[in-house]
Amino acid sequence: MDYCEALETVLKSNVVWIEAQSCSGESVSILKSGCKSLEDIFFHSSPFKMFSIISGERSGQEYLREILQQQDFILVIEGALPKDEKLCHVGDMTCGELIRRLSQNAKAIIAVGSCAVNGGVIRELGYVGIKEYLGKQVYEVPGCPASDKMMVAAIYYAVTGSKS
Repeated sequence: MDYCEALETVLKSNVVWIEAQSCSGESVSILKSGCKSLEDIFFHSSPFKMFSIISGERSGQEYLREILQQQDFILVIEGALPKDEKLCHVGDMTCGELIRRLSQNAKAIIAVGSCAVNGGVIRELGYVGIKEYLGKQVYEVPGCPASDKMMVAAIYYAVTGSKS
């Protein structure tokens, strides 16, 4: 299976992608993949849910409520979380609260990028990675930005249970 086929499978799956505090490098890297019709699949016609500064029309409180109702999904997190929760808010909740709530219903949690894995370049400012923050099993794809192919491979494996 080639990369674009794997990406299409991922984007047609029940995945919730949340951007905490980051530069959006991982999101941008996947969007720049060159795969045909990616924008249509990514933003309009799939169960794939993204809540990010680049999510455009699919954002806001109503969309956030829809995301919080998800069950049995793969949770992908891009970006670090501050130890001081007041530094990151999504709507009326902290980023940490959103991640904790979503992690309760997720089949698997994947941290993508150095910020999500270990706090990245902002670790010295009091930010931590997702595994450290949640204290539970998190699959990690390091890099700044993380490789688009490695991110898709990790999500594909979580979605299908297959290494092909």
